[in-house]
Amino acid sequence: MDAINGVQRNSKIFLVSRCAWTLYNFRSGLMNELVQRDVRVIGGGAGDDGFVKPIEDLGVPFKILPVDKKGINPLADLKLLMSLYRWYRNEKPDIVHHFTIKPVIYGSLAARFAGVPRIINTITGLGYVFTDKEVHLLRRFVEILYRLSLGVSHTVFFLNREDLEFFSSRILPHSEKAVLLPGEGVNCHYFSSEHYEQISNDGKPITFLMVSRLLKDKGVYEFVESAKIVKNRYPETEFHVLGKRDTRNPNVVSATQIRKWQERKFITWHGEATDVRPFIERSHVIVLPSYREGLPKSLLEGSAMEKAIIATDTIGCRDVVDNGVTGILVPVKDSTALADAMIQLIEDPVKRRRMGRAGRRKVEREFDEQIVIRQTLAAYGEDECDPTRHEQMVTPPESCNKADR
Repeated sequence: MDAINGVQRNSKIFLVSRCAWTLYNFRSGLMNELVQRDVRVIGGGAGDDGFVKPIEDLGVPFKILPVDKKGINPLADLKLLMSLYRWYRNEKPDIVHHFTIKPVIYGSLAARFAGVPRIINTITGLGYVFTDKEVHLLRRFVEILYRLSLGVSHTVFFLNREDLEFFSSRILPHSEKAVLLPGEGVNCHYFSSEHYEQISNDGKPITFLMVSRLLKDKGVYEFVESAKIVKNRYPETEFHVLGKRDTRNPNVVSATQIRKWQERKFITWHGEATDVRPFIERSHVIVLPSYREGLPKSLLEGSAMEKAIIATDTIGCRDVVDNGVTGILVPVKDSTALADAMIQLIEDPVKRRRMGRAGRRKVEREFDEQIVIRQTLAAYGEDECDPTRHEQMVTPPESCNKADR
């Protein structure tokens, strides 16, 4: 087999995520690249969300797996582990790459049992298990599972430095396996205002758009509260939310609450969309008041389309936003500060446009999807004993050195 940038032609690579939606929305570029390189790539995950066909249209077969999306269920998780083990054992992939918590944990263990030569994992974020203080016993259990699964991994990708440092200090047995990626990347050609007729928002009501699942820890309540404040001063201002209700998550906002907000005209909820670009293009500012992120793709996509950004000064968000340059960072759970930032951008259209252009340049320079794909392909082709293996690795913080553990 011939090697292309470290990846062997005709290699068999499995990409496994929580569901088809996450694989399609965050890994389409990677799947396209692998297919073009004559790599046999197969996706896997829950398949009840309507995104199996879009994946297969890319030339990627999809294996439907019994991923329980409602939390930890020992029997359901054992079923997933065994399903992955049998799949890996029978199909004998050369590489498996897991995304999201359950595929990372159970997929890594299954791959080790099945003798898969190379195991790659991406930590896409910590999730409510690590952010909700009420589930500390569950958190300790998940930490143990992570230690076991990441211990058999060859490479572990992180999307922001703070997650990397957290895992290196508490969970990751061998911190030299850690690699920092610039998020999940964004296709700067696809997310570009050049694909649209020049839509002038001048003279139209200022529109703020939040692209996110409707979860409490994404800051949906703060977005609505800030909308109330802003509308008292600028009643024509519009607030839109684009994203699904993730009913598997205990922090999901109730359908009743969303309906009340819409009836009182605080927000307009559009549900889920396969193409977010028209919504971004019609907006003036992209907002994400999240409590914590991996590295939010919605902000990258907004910046790529030259929109000013307002986000919380928290893990993940502050990696994307240069405060005062590409957007504005506000404290977490502070609706008043969020409203003040909105009013500032309502009243200063020049600043909005300047921030949007600066955001586009930042995304092109730091977060282009091709940067992520190149680093991922390099990890796929690495030899464990290659002395140059760590040239692009992130040096663990001093407190995480082996001598300190």
